[in-house]
Amino acid sequence: MLLPALGLFLLVGSAQQVPPPPEPIPTLSQEAPPRTAVEAIMERVETGKDDWVSEVYDEEVKVQLGKLKKLLAHPPLDREKLAELVAPEFRGAPLAPAERILLREAPPAVYRWELEENRTVTAETLAEELDRWLEGLTEMISAELKTVGVAVRGQDPPRVELPIRYSITGRTEEGEIVQRSGYWITEWRKDPERGWLWLGVTPQEGWEGRTPRPHFTDITACALPEGPAYQQLLRGADWWSAHVDVAAGVDIYGNNGVAMADIDGDGQQDFYVCQAAGLPNRLFRSKGDGTYEEIGRQAGVDALDRSSGAIFFDYDNDGDADLLVAGMELLLFRNDGRGHFEFQPPAHVGLTPTTSEKTVFTSLCLADYNRDGWVDIYVCSYAWQVGESGYNYPIPYHDANNGSPNFLFRNNGDGTFTDVTEEVGLEENNTRFSFACSWGDYNRDGWIDLYVANDFGRNNLYRNDGGRFHDAAPELGVEDVGAGMSVAWADYDNDGWLDLYVGNMFSTAGLRTTAQARFKPGSDTLPFYQRHAKGNTLFHNNGGAGFTDVTEEAGVWMGRWAWSSNFFDLDLDGYEDIFIANGFITNESTKDL
Repeated sequence: MLLPALGLFLLVGSAQQVPPPPEPIPTLSQEAPPRTAVEAIMERVETGKDDWVSEVYDEEVKVQLGKLKKLLAHPPLDREKLAELVAPEFRGAPLAPAERILLREAPPAVYRWELEENRTVTAETLAEELDRWLEGLTEMISAELKTVGVAVRGQDPPRVELPIRYSITGRTEEGEIVQRSGYWITEWRKDPERGWLWLGVTPQEGWEGRTPRPHFTDITACALPEGPAYQQLLRGADWWSAHVDVAAGVDIYGNNGVAMADIDGDGQQDFYVCQAAGLPNRLFRSKGDGTYEEIGRQAGVDALDRSSGAIFFDYDNDGDADLLVAGMELLLFRNDGRGHFEFQPPAHVGLTPTTSEKTVFTSLCLADYNRDGWVDIYVCSYAWQVGESGYNYPIPYHDANNGSPNFLFRNNGDGTFTDVTEEVGLEENNTRFSFACSWGDYNRDGWIDLYVANDFGRNNLYRNDGGRFHDAAPELGVEDVGAGMSVAWADYDNDGWLDLYVGNMFSTAGLRTTAQARFKPGSDTLPFYQRHAKGNTLFHNNGGAGFTDVTEEAGVWMGRWAWSSNFFDLDLDGYEDIFIANGFITNESTKDL
């Protein structure tokens, strides 16, 4: 009874001097959405926090462009609402084509627009002109008006010139799908009462694609099994970074890969999906009826490690598909032939680089570089790991040479590998920020060569001279200084020689800022910064003697933020087409860094 009595004594003894009630303790609401890593980044790049008034103007005009997009989405246009956006003195060139030149007949048909020049569009006739531009579209699927430049033409009142890339997709009354894209040069002035008003427009070029039906249908929800694996893939890396303990190390940049193979010999293609650290990688086995079951745990490959890339290959020549995963380490899983895998510790099989520093591996590519009958491994790494988090930042930005090295592991034919990077000459120019690699015999000498795409600088083309390598990129004209993110080989023009397509960064914000006179005036590095935002590159192989940049004439520079790219013959017409996977942290927002 001692403690209750003591409690009563204290209560009674203090009855004459009752203290004020304490302030309520604030509690965290479970309804409040967590702050994501992307939101933290966007706060630092918010327009108006620096002295670039051109970007402020661009952001303000985008509000008007948003209104215009809404009008375009519901043809015919609302004349009164359009008039609210247009200056009375508006003058422009015709937007609708005078003629459509057929470039390709088989679906999808592709046309290039021939533009009319002998007519002036005014504020009174603009709505009619836009209706002509949208001719035939009764239902709008999407509309994009994206500024790719900005030039301040006056300050009293403010006037700007904005090059715009447009892309609109809709359906005709017959159900045909039509996409129209091209470029306009637009002019705007700021009215003190009405805000920014559209002052003029000059179309630069335009294209049109038409197809009677979609060529692909999204069947994800039907093909993948309902359950934890499917729910996991529905969330992006940014969502998981806000909902998983920070100790797991979820990386918001999400450069994760996918690999495909028939893992159990049943004649069906299965696929493996890499995930960020703390989330299990997933293996989907084909059931043969167009659906899949997730068997990552049963198969022994549900790694929780950070995984940036994966590839299936037969490393031991026993006839089945083994699995290699790249991340903070190289994880090798040996297939028993029935779709069950056994982990092979890196130190036991020789997949530990000859360096004591931690690296972040980004991608893998395979080839028998020395023609001994065993598949060898080349692996890219992006940066030295600094402590438990972070990495060495690229210095200098336009030509960084302080990254971590890439590695070539020779297959010894006995289940083990040896790091032969230095032995074969691949230490040359090997301290960059490498994102992707690919093998291809560009000079047809029977020895497979290697191209490496590097972020923040120059790329490498290592020529294979009988099992030893030399970086021949400068002499062959394929350094492609920029933000290299992917590489693909193919003979796109069917002349018998492998051509090269390099994925880079296409940034409208970068194009706007680097084109202005105030950005690095007189600097020798200016072209490098401008190149970083320009987009992808297609190199034509000149018979093994070098390459020519044919990007502009081929029209393949704009792949957006191109993380990955590859050739494949979409329509089986005998010519290789290009597919590009893109995106950055726009996510559900349309704001562009």
